[in-house]
Amino acid sequence: MKKTFIILFVLSINFIFSQDYFEGKNLYCKSENPEAIKLFNIGIETLYLNRSLDKKYLKKTSNIFFKAYKTDSTFCDAAFFTGYTMRLLNDKNALVFYYIADSLGQNKSIEFKSNLAAEALRFESEEGIKLARKKYNEIIQYFPNNPEGYYGFAVTSPEIGDVEKGLENINIAIEKYKYLNKTIKDDVYFLKGVLLALNKKYEEGLESFEKSYSTYKKDENYKIYYSLCLLKVAELTKDEKMKEKARKFYDKIEHKEQIPKEIKDLFIF
Repeated sequence: MKKTFIILFVLSINFIFSQDYFEGKNLYCKSENPEAIKLFNIGIETLYLNRSLDKKYLKKTSNIFFKAYKTDSTFCDAAFFTGYTMRLLNDKNALVFYYIADSLGQNKSIEFKSNLAAEALRFESEEGIKLARKKYNEIIQYFPNNPEGYYGFAVTSPEIGDVEKGLENINIAIEKYKYLNKTIKDDVYFLKGVLLALNKKYEEGLESFEKSYSTYKKDENYKIYYSLCLLKVAELTKDEKMKEKARKFYDKIEHKEQIPKEIKDLFIF
């Protein structure tokens, strides 16, 4: 599976926090240090006012949050917002501060774990994927009613290779989204389609891909796994028109050399 596949889904799960938390309310490690609190509140105010996310002001805001953390090294929220503003600046050190915040947070915050996991995935490394999986498992453990841990588990499954468990977890995530009356986005159906294809459940996979067609039809991974499902269902039903459609989608794949060998070998027209 191409690493860009994971990055696509990181965009759907990064920067997860409630509006109240973004406004500096309901903190997880509220400081008793007046100077740290003062600096933190200034940081929140400047972040809130910088709606255009101007990098010059983001840098200043990041420095303010960092000073708040340095003033009180137990202030996990200051560490988190240091990481958050660094992430907005595309500073790779954001991961360090997300990690510090999560370590200090003592498993109280889904925001810390979700953003740490998503940032770890951006490094596109084996270590990053393992760290992300660890954090998604922790979300499942400490926040079992939240769908994001199950979704994140499923996102990492194609790279880790436990695609059966990945499919189980994306199905749990969908049920959690439904229970919470949250709209199930196209990326969820896209991911489920990939996992179904990897589990050789091509007919079900086709159904999931159809639900996300309008959003992802031009994506390389979508073309790969959608055309695979079309081909395999066409073979089963002896549907020549569907087989022709599969071929057309396959031909649209621009970088066929990046298709995993075990998948490419299945494309026999």
